[in-house]
Amino acid sequence: MSTLPKEVLRNMINDGNLKTAGDLHSYLKDMFKDALQEMLEAELEIEMVRMQREL
Repeated sequence: MSTLPKEVLRNMINDGNLKTAGDLHSYLKDMFKDALQEMLEAELEIEMVRMQREL
């Protein structure tokens, strides 16, 4: 896995109005939650298609 370019990080800080470590923690926590939700939904969708093919 690669690291994010500085420009992307700076945009995250500015767009998220991050001023403290706590702000960053909350921002990353929300981002992780959203990414994990998307991964789980994609996995569920793949499994549902697989199950339908077996019917």
